[in-house]
This record gives sequence, C-alpha cells and structure tokens, in this order.
Amino acid sequence: MALIGTAGHVDHGKTALIRALTGIDADRLPEEKTRGLTIDIGFAWIDLPEAGRVSIIDVPGHERFLTNMLVGALAMETALLCVAGDEGVMPQTQEHLQILELLPVKRLIVALTKCDLLDDDLRELAIEETQEWLASTRFAGAQVIPSSAVSGAGIDELKSALDQALVEEATATGTGWKLPIDRVFTVKGHGAVVTGSLTGGSVKVGDEAVVLPGGIKARVKAVHVHDQTVDEAHPGSRTALNLTGVKAEDLERGMLAAQPGQASESTVIDLKVEWRDRPKHGSRVRAAIGAADAVGKAFLNDADESLLQVVFEHPVASAKGMPVIIRRHSPPDLLGGGVVVNPDAPRRRKNASAPSYESGLSNQDALLQAVKQAPGGIPTSDVATTVGESERGLAYDFEDLLNDGQLLGFAGLWFTPENFEASAAKFEAVLLELHKEQPSRAFAPRELAVHRAEFKWAGKQLDRIISRFAAEGRIRVSGTQLAHRDFQPQLKPKQDALLKRIEEALDAAGLAVPTPKKLADDLNVPPMAIDQILPVGLDCGRLVRVEEGIYYTPPGLMKVTAQAREAFGLNPFSAAEFRDAMKGTRKYVIPVVEWMDAKGLTIRQGDTRRFRD
Repeated sequence: MALIGTAGHVDHGKTALIRALTGIDADRLPEEKTRGLTIDIGFAWIDLPEAGRVSIIDVPGHERFLTNMLVGALAMETALLCVAGDEGVMPQTQEHLQILELLPVKRLIVALTKCDLLDDDLRELAIEETQEWLASTRFAGAQVIPSSAVSGAGIDELKSALDQALVEEATATGTGWKLPIDRVFTVKGHGAVVTGSLTGGSVKVGDEAVVLPGGIKARVKAVHVHDQTVDEAHPGSRTALNLTGVKAEDLERGMLAAQPGQASESTVIDLKVEWRDRPKHGSRVRAAIGAADAVGKAFLNDADESLLQVVFEHPVASAKGMPVIIRRHSPPDLLGGGVVVNPDAPRRRKNASAPSYESGLSNQDALLQAVKQAPGGIPTSDVATTVGESERGLAYDFEDLLNDGQLLGFAGLWFTPENFEASAAKFEAVLLELHKEQPSRAFAPRELAVHRAEFKWAGKQLDRIISRFAAEGRIRVSGTQLAHRDFQPQLKPKQDALLKRIEEALDAAGLAVPTPKKLADDLNVPPMAIDQILPVGLDCGRLVRVEEGIYYTPPGLMKVTAQAREAFGLNPFSAAEFRDAMKGTRKYVIPVVEWMDAKGLTIRQGDTRRFRD
C-alpha cells in the first residue's frame, strides 16, 4: 500500500476533487465546512482496480496552515498536485512543490482542476504552461490531467493514473511499524485512540507499543482502517489504534507510537538535508518530523554541507530514515528537507569530522557503521534504533559479525576490535594516572577509573570488560579494585621501614599474630603510627586483614595454610581440629579458615572442610 496525498494552492479544488474521486468529504471540522476552507489534514479512501483500497490525505493550501500541510505531506509517496486551470501556478503551488521535491515522494500526478471553466484553447495552454513549470523540477514529465469536480471530466483518467502509479511504486516495508500521531481522542468504553499514517511495517491487535517522547508503554487493543475494524493494518494506510495502558490526556499530536525498539527520543538528531536556503550556524529552525513541528537550533558541519545537526528545545521522537522539512523559525520560510540519519546523535562541533552516513547500506554494514561511531561501545537497543531495525531482526547480523571477528560483545555492549583496543588503551592510561595520584595504594576503585575515562560501563557489561582486560594481562584485579599490570606501589622510606618491622613481627608470630596495640608496644612506636601504616600495607598488598584487628602478611598466611595442609592432607577437619593442630585459639582459627574458604583453598561441607586437590 502507498498513501496518496494532495497538494496545491488554496481554493484550487483539492477537497472537491477528493469528493469527486471518492464520494467522501475530507473536511471534517465544523469551521472548515462553514468557511469552505481546509484548515487541518483530512482523510478519505478510494477503491482502485489494481491497487485496491488506498488512503488519501487532504492537506490545507493556505499559507497560514502550512504546518498542518506538512503533517500530511511527510507521509506521502504519491502526490496529487492540484493546479486550477483558470489561475495556473500560484505561490502556494510553488511552495508545496518545493516541499514535495525535498520529500521521498515517488510519483507526482497533476490534476488541472476547474477545467469546466476553460475552452479547448485555454485548457491546452494551461496544460503547456504547467508542463513547462514542471520541466525544471525532478517531476519533469509528470502527467497533467485536465479535470472538473463539477462535470466529472477527467475523474476516470485520474483514477487510472493513480492506480498505475501505486502499482508501479509498491511500498517497501521493514519489520517495525511506526505511527506519527496526528489525532488523539477518547472513545467511551474503549479509551485512548490515536490516528496517523502507518509506516515501516504492519501493526496488529495485541502488539506491544511505545509512545515517544516519554517512553509510555501500551498495547494495541484494536485497529481501524478506513472506518473498519481490522486485525492488522499495513504501511501506507491511514490507521487508528485503540491503545490500552495509556490515557488520552497523556498523549498529543506530534508524538510517535511505534513497535518497541523502532524509534527513539532525543534532543539531538543528525539529518542529511538538501538545501533551498542554508541557514546560519546556530540559528533557530522549525523541523517538521512525523506529526511534530519542533523548534531547535541548526548546527552545520564544515566537512559536509548536507549534514545538519538539530539540537531541539524539547525531546523529539524519530527513527532513522524519517523524512524531515526544515524551515526558518520566524518567518517560517522553507530552508530544506531530508531524512534522519541518526535519531540520537552525539553533540558535535562545526569543525569536527563528519560521520559517514551512507544510504543504501545493508543491515550488517549499517550496524557496523553505528558501532564504529561509538568509541566507548554502544548498546544493542541504540544500534537497532540507528539502523532502523528491530533488535530481533538484527540478531543474526550481530551473530555473523561476532563470529567473523568484526564485532566484540559484552552483555549487549558492542565494539569493533579497533574501538575496543582504543578504549582499553584509554582505560590503562587512566589507571596509571590514578596510581600516580596515590602511589602508595596498590589498587584503584574500578568505578572511579570508569568515571575518569568517561565510559558508561556498568553492571554485567563492566564485569565482562574487566574480565577481558584481566585475561589479556592488561590489569590486576582484587575484588572491585584494579591495578595496571606495570604498577608497583611506592612507599616513603620511613613507611617502608616501619612496614618491614611489622611484617617481621607478624611472620614470627605464626597463627597468633599480635594485635595493632601489641604491635605498637612490641615495636616501641606510637599506636597512631601503627593505625596509619596498616591501611597503607593493605593498599600496597603487603598485608592481609582477615578480621578487624587481625593482620597477616601474604607469605605468613601461605605458611599457615601449608602447615594445615600438611597436617590434614585431603581429609576433612573441623574448626576445633584445626585449632588443636595449629595450637591456636578460636580468635584466630575462625577468621583464617573462613579466609581459606573465601580464597577457594578449602571446600566447606557442613561443619567440616577439606583442602582442594
């Protein structure tokens, strides 16, 4: 299916022509009927021999309602441009055609309306003038069909031309549906209903939905197309969705209902634009996108004149490939039009190198491009949004690229090998900086290192990345503390001398090591000096604390462990048996055996434990 849309100057007969083609009055508002003037978009449908039943959208022609016209124009694939034969091309005719040229409209048919007011010579002259006007546009050679909504002349010819255009220009669909919301209302007993022109894929009853901006989760309770209840609506059709899980008062025109993962909300969007009048860098603009008319600032790029980044004043819902029209903020003159190439772009300076946004890429190429442009890694959901495909639809592409070695994955966070290597080098450099700041500490907190490196790694993703770094020998890990592979803690001479005396005293004591207070007495140093040096010994890895106030050296603990292993071998033993064998007390026995358990040296079985093989 494909959507037919009208365009043309005010009072050039668009609504009357739709009525003649379909028998439906597309003016739905009381004010429109009173004034005889289309104010907002209207809707109808037509049954054609080959294309079947298709939707028609009628747009206002008056310049004051151009914003409403754009809501309809953005969804068109086949345009029916109305030019009154008795007036010819007028200012809004020209502006509407400029807009259509900037949009992905595939086929244009011109209806030369009100031809019942012309004689044969004037009608031929009007046809020639219209064709000459079109000759300088991308719609050169478009059919110009004389017609009259009053006499019915040319109506059958228009139907035939539309039927042929729709059959030739079949809509290519993706896997994920999107519905820019242009109307919101409540049906008593049913709840919120939204309408729009469906794109991307088909939507059916029971589908999950998300409404953006806001991330409102909903479910499709009912689907209507052309005033009929259906199980499924297809792209190109005017569609109404009855949504559950959301209230109508929370929705408004300009939002986007979509299959989860198919769209995103952001205040920064990258566009590829064909300019009619390039704005100044940083100037305010209006962007017609979906059914929204959003205001933001335009930021240009020195390396690519077609690249525009708009930073919006409020979050905007969009998806890759959505058409956009850019106008000056005030007066709202037409500046250009194009498509979204990154719906959630990183901020970029004017002189920054331009990212490569190539059209016509395969899913795998587009996926790789998205990952390459995220040096610190990119989650699966963001890749899907950028590519314009569902996460499920990209699953095999991720798997293929992973198996080919072109991607690295960490719990849904993706890197190219080059980006991962660069991230690893940056992370190592940050660790060395932290070590330089605290040379006496053997380790640095991993969350601090991640924050300092400006990465957004957390949870399982961080766990797996750290495990990879450790496996590659880049870092040493102690719980949630990290150290660079080349770093060794450095103590001041007095600190080192005192710590050596403490190590000697602890090692000489065996299992029953002295407390910090006894260390101070035995070594004849102030208790405060002992309290200050013990954390330093822990930080630099020269001491181990098995319980508050009980410290060993690593070699001292290994000696105790070796003595116990010699005593018990692989036989099970209780804490009491360990105490007796080591000639110690419960004060030391319990912390030590629990430390052995934690280190994996022993296996606990009820009240006993035994050493591992």
